[in-house]
Amino acid sequence: MGKDKLFTAKVEENLLNSFKHACANQDTTASQAVRAFMREYTRKHGQADLFAPMKRGKR
Repeated sequence: MGKDKLFTAKVEENLLNSFKHACANQDTTASQAVRAFMREYTRKHGQADLFAPMKRGKR
């Protein structure tokens, strides 16, 4: 995995608060939930290979 980057997004305050509350109820952080969503989304939409572990001799 490469360097971590900061991702900033504008969302409605109520949505953000609800999201944080839902994450807390699942014993996870908002960052962990967003990363999981991004991995699943890219897997479903054809970009998952960007985040797959690199194999020796590839890339």
